[in-house]
Amino acid sequence: MSNFDYVEDAMFGKSIFRAESTLYPEYIPPELPTREEDIARLARNFRSLLGTEGSFSVNVAIVGHAGIGKTNLCKYTMKRFEEAANSRNINVKFLYYNCHSFRSKTAILRNVLSEHFRIQSRGFSDEEILDMLVKRLTKEDIRLIIALDEANMLNSEDILSIFHAGEYFGSEQSMISTIVISRPIEWRSLLNVPLSGHIHDQIDLQGYNRDQLLQILKYRAEKALYATAYSDETLNLIADICSASRNARHGLEILYRSGKLADLKKETSILPDYIRAAKADVYPELRRDVLEELRHHELLAALGVARKLTKQGITSTSVDEGFDSYVLTCEEYGEEVRGKSTFRSALDTLDKVGIIGKSVGPIEAGKRGRRAKITTFDIPATVLVERIENILSKPRNTHDFS
Repeated sequence: MSNFDYVEDAMFGKSIFRAESTLYPEYIPPELPTREEDIARLARNFRSLLGTEGSFSVNVAIVGHAGIGKTNLCKYTMKRFEEAANSRNINVKFLYYNCHSFRSKTAILRNVLSEHFRIQSRGFSDEEILDMLVKRLTKEDIRLIIALDEANMLNSEDILSIFHAGEYFGSEQSMISTIVISRPIEWRSLLNVPLSGHIHDQIDLQGYNRDQLLQILKYRAEKALYATAYSDETLNLIADICSASRNARHGLEILYRSGKLADLKKETSILPDYIRAAKADVYPELRRDVLEELRHHELLAALGVARKLTKQGITSTSVDEGFDSYVLTCEEYGEEVRGKSTFRSALDTLDKVGIIGKSVGPIEAGKRGRRAKITTFDIPATVLVERIENILSKPRNTHDFS
């Protein structure tokens, strides 16, 4: 029997990674190569908060496709804005909310009060909560900037209400500014005349070209990997692969996965074959954080539908068929089956975040009305099943739909 300790080796053995966590999706690097002009534009929008004769609220939208740095741009810029303002005795507070996790104005405002101002707001209405928040901000002379990522998970009225927060209660100066982050299609569906009239600037981020992607990959590789672990050929190959999607997250995930494969194979550098293998397992359309942020029964609903779509010859399914598959999935995981209306609500959420697609099919013979067809577009159903089963296999806090 071998005395080799695989756990000890995995924990403390050799690795090509210098700092593996710098390739994680949530990591914000010290610099954002190629986004210098966008950083300056976003920061300049909030100069009015620094005025000596009172501050004026600002509402900015950051719009762009997945993987092009919307969230990083917001977090990077506004944390530095906050630090620079506070160092000059101007009290600015920046808070970031992903609306996959906080799906209503009420949830966001309650969290602001409880987590950041230690004020309990259970039993109070939204108007009373806003009143408490504005009074505290006014008393402590705090300019609050709230970022709403994946803002399409809210409705226009909720966002507009946050825009109006300082104005509702007769404050002499508005203390709450907002950054709305969204992908283009969702933003167009969210935008209405009242909401658009309160947006002071819309920053439309473009995807990265090949040279920009290569610059980003070089910068992040220097932070994450030892110099002997990669070559110019390695990074050029990854840049070629993700140049079609113009998606930096796509390239960084390929770099990360190919590095992990090199570690597993006990190699001292990333080989081209590892990059090709990683490419086959990375789908830029399916962001890992989106699945992680779904509620428990939404994951079960997605898994039920995806399993149905893996059956040979099936390209789409119906709500009824998807629900039947969801019921079987719940039974497998020992979970309570929710009603069909709740299942439909889960499908609406999955459609919003781009995990599934819904379309209306033709009227079937002998049946009234049109039936909704459910499918996946860019993501193979088998990949979706694998990713969701992996998440469900790990301990996690379960959430209700409410």
